[in-house]
Amino acid sequence: MTPEFECRVTSSLLDSGRMLANASHCAAVIAGIGTIWAHSAARLAFASSILCWPVGCYLGVRVAIDRAFFRELAGGPADGCRKLDDLLRGWRFLRTGKERTIPERSNGALKLWKLQAAMIAVQMATLAVGMILQAAGM
Repeated sequence: MTPEFECRVTSSLLDSGRMLANASHCAAVIAGIGTIWAHSAARLAFASSILCWPVGCYLGVRVAIDRAFFRELAGGPADGCRKLDDLLRGWRFLRTGKERTIPERSNGALKLWKLQAAMIAVQMATLAVGMILQAAGM
């Protein structure tokens, strides 16, 4: 597998992070409305769902940044990696001087994407609990 191909595929997968972020935003709106109208136990579940939202937003931003980086690296990953690391070090976003390979970068980005998906799954689960409790009149 070529580095260019791996960068393109990683970027494509990370692109789904936008859909995850949109789902998180929708869940936060629904949970906000539920918090206003719900009874005590359901209100707590809705509030828990809302508390997941900022973390999901942060992870969504990180995934979007990585997606853009991989899209850029797909054009020339060998030279692009060095230039990207130099730029990030200059901006003080990267502390290490260690060279990272495309697979290492890809694995790190995919871990962030999985974390984003897991956080949104927790957000959706607590939203569902709130909706069930509200429907049950609790």
